[in-house]
Amino acid sequence: MQPISSRWSTDVLLADGAMGTLLLERAPAATTCVERLNLDHRELVARAHAEYVAAGAQLIESNTFAANRLKLAAHELREHLLEINTAGVRLAREAAGDRAYVAGSIGPLGALMRPLGVVEHGEASEVFAEHIAAVAGAAPDLLLLETFGSVEEALLALAEAKRIAPLLPVVVSLSVLEDGKTPGGDPLLPALRRLRAEGADALGVNCAVGPQGVYDVLAPVIAHIDVPVFVMPNAGYPHRIDDRAVYQSSPEYFRRFAHDFVAIGANVIGGCCGTTPEHIAAMRPEVEGKRAQPRAPRAPAGVEERRPPEAARVVLPSQRALTAFERRLGSEFVTTVEVSPPRGVDYAAAIAGAKLLEAAGADAVDISDNPTARLRMSSTALAHLIMRETKLATILHFTCRDRNLLGLQSELLGAAALGVTAILALTGDPSNVGDFPKATSVFDVTSVGLTEIVNSLNHGKDHAGTDVGHPTRFRVGVAVNPLARDLDVEFKKFDEKLAAGADFAMTQPIYDVAAIKPFLDRMAALKFPVLVGVLLLRSYKNAEFLHNEVPGMSVPEHVRERMRGAKDQRGEGIALAHDLLLELAQTPGAAGAYIIPQDRYEMAAEVLTQSKRAQATA
Repeated sequence: MQPISSRWSTDVLLADGAMGTLLLERAPAATTCVERLNLDHRELVARAHAEYVAAGAQLIESNTFAANRLKLAAHELREHLLEINTAGVRLAREAAGDRAYVAGSIGPLGALMRPLGVVEHGEASEVFAEHIAAVAGAAPDLLLLETFGSVEEALLALAEAKRIAPLLPVVVSLSVLEDGKTPGGDPLLPALRRLRAEGADALGVNCAVGPQGVYDVLAPVIAHIDVPVFVMPNAGYPHRIDDRAVYQSSPEYFRRFAHDFVAIGANVIGGCCGTTPEHIAAMRPEVEGKRAQPRAPRAPAGVEERRPPEAARVVLPSQRALTAFERRLGSEFVTTVEVSPPRGVDYAAAIAGAKLLEAAGADAVDISDNPTARLRMSSTALAHLIMRETKLATILHFTCRDRNLLGLQSELLGAAALGVTAILALTGDPSNVGDFPKATSVFDVTSVGLTEIVNSLNHGKDHAGTDVGHPTRFRVGVAVNPLARDLDVEFKKFDEKLAAGADFAMTQPIYDVAAIKPFLDRMAALKFPVLVGVLLLRSYKNAEFLHNEVPGMSVPEHVRERMRGAKDQRGEGIALAHDLLLELAQTPGAAGAYIIPQDRYEMAAEVLTQSKRAQATA
């Protein structure tokens, strides 16, 4: 085989997929240290490598990603560092034969450096040096420094790689989020340029997000990168089932994106967490035998800046008049629309969206709380800003994940003082599926416990029964699943929430009102208001992304086909939502709709305007 440094400049190569998630699935006893399998169960590692090569992978990674002294010490394996890394490279080499290149995998420290953590920069360099020397000593074809969330940490690893193994090509691959930045806040293109300037032979993006997210952040900048580019996305966002991380992007979905990655000029294409030999085999026809494509520039969209107006006066809960949402809930059909907090401090888009929705006739806006454990502005802060600039009521989505029992009550009191009148009590996604997997999930209480806490504050008491003075005035919402396999079990859970003090319920997005009629019939008998979720689809591609990459989301095939066949896909998404709203408004048991616009507030406004016009003329 010719050296990879000449091969990847002309040909597009197919890499392998995940090792960690694949081995954890096959060897649950390995807990979180799959690298120990290089010694304890070599046949499992060898079989995984062989399956990837058989699937068409032309580059496979050694099972050495987390085999540094810090991570191994947590499993009492520190003294086996050299043995584990050497075995990892050799197992990959045996499977690769003369059909695939072997990349020596080096991951980040697994601990934060100062000032955020306790690891000094000098110690970090020593950890990388030891790890890289062990991997490089087993003679891989290249070193792959992957899944780095901080460019500063990646630069330390790169420096040690160039010093210890100057003859080996070195690839540095960053983990990146949907906003085009690493989890450490580094904008992608400047970060890649810094790594290139320090000697990286190739650059890449892997992990964190699925194919759509990686494509969206890489496409605008790839033309400005003058070295080979690796692309290895996750199989969507993971969701938890029985304490396991489950990924849902299909092999076919990866095949389509492999074609797109080739088209924008990627040189090596594979997969990260959640991908399998089946994903690699599906991508093979789109990658194998393809020549590296020229890269065309694509400018990122600009961001409009707005100045916020002055704050309005805040009054006590008992002094406020009822909002339109409070007056109409349970007696008229209400519509609420989700507004997303920004990822930074610029909230202009959210305010502009809220004003648009107010003009279109929304009764309230829902504000999410770090959904999928990804960092956003405080939902309480955004609720206050929206109420300061509009007359809309706000429904604060409030999770138990990030706050202990003290913090939950403290923030609820603050939200009440700032004018929030409705809370949706949620448990929340675990922190380890989001931006900061090392962040601690609190979960002092469940969503039922949170409902009880809000109800107590509404009676002027904290969770311990202590008087807090002026009572809050929250309408308490809870989540329900109208498509549960066993409605009796779902209603048993709902009964607990009802007993805890729930005032209304909200559902996940649905696409067929008839499918949830048994659920709505039972809610109608209880005379309990339910707002049914309606998610606005932007395009066929968006529907596919939601179905394949977003945990808990399922867009029926007939809906995706309807979007694919539409000449005006945006208009078709609006029509779908409009039809659902009209049908819900005429269905007993549906007290309203909860519209999820995916930040396309102008589309939600069109749906509201059309629906209200149709209801008025009905």
